[in-house]
Order: sequence, then structure tokens, then C-alpha cells
Amino acid sequence: MKQFLKLSMLTFFVTHTGIGQKFNDTLISKNSEINFAKTQKRGIKKNNIVYYVENDLQTISAYKGSKLKWQTNVISICGKPKNGNPEIRYVGYNTDKLLIVMGKHNFAEIDVNNGITKLVG
Repeated sequence: MKQFLKLSMLTFFVTHTGIGQKFNDTLISKNSEINFAKTQKRGIKKNNIVYYVENDLQTISAYKGSKLKWQTNVISICGKPKNGNPEIRYVGYNTDKLLIVMGKHNFAEIDVNNGITKLVG
């Protein structure tokens, strides 16, 4: 009983403190871009950091190992696109920025170091 309690508390700790990994490794690309029209991949791994588009298709999270580094909701910050669904369609990695396409013709940039997000067009 004691061992079960310890295991249950450890499971609770791992899943409720952000220590547990939140993504499936098979959905992570080693390439510098993902286009949701062409692939089922949901994240990009560069420099041991995974930039992952969450299930809502609006939020991008950066994980270093299994620890959340930052998270940003691109649609909330940049606003709903005039054309197309309010969701991320493309993510590209460029040294210090993530380049994002949302809706049909809206573009955003995210600083890979801190998650600061801005609409660029």
C-alpha cells in the first residue's frame, strides 16, 4: 500500500507540475519547417528545444527537455485572421525566430528565447 501511495503521489507530481512531457516524439520534425497541409508533424526540434503547436492549433509551447520554457497563444495576441480559420497553418524556424502563418494570409514572428509574439502582416 505504501509503495502504491508513493507511486500515485509521484505520478500526480509529474503530471501536475509540468515535469511530464506533453507531446508525442513521433510528431516532432528535425526539419526547419512544418506545413500542416503536407504533414501530420506538430513540432520542430532545434538546439534541444521542441517548439510544439498544441492541440488548439493556436498555441505554441517551447519545451527544453520535458520542462516548459515558454508558451504563447498566437491568435489571442495577434487577433483572428480576416480570412481562413483562426489557427496556425505553418511554422518555420529561423535562427532566433519562429515564422508563423495563420489563417490564409496572416504572418507572425515569435522570439525563440522568450516567446514574445508579434503580428508582422
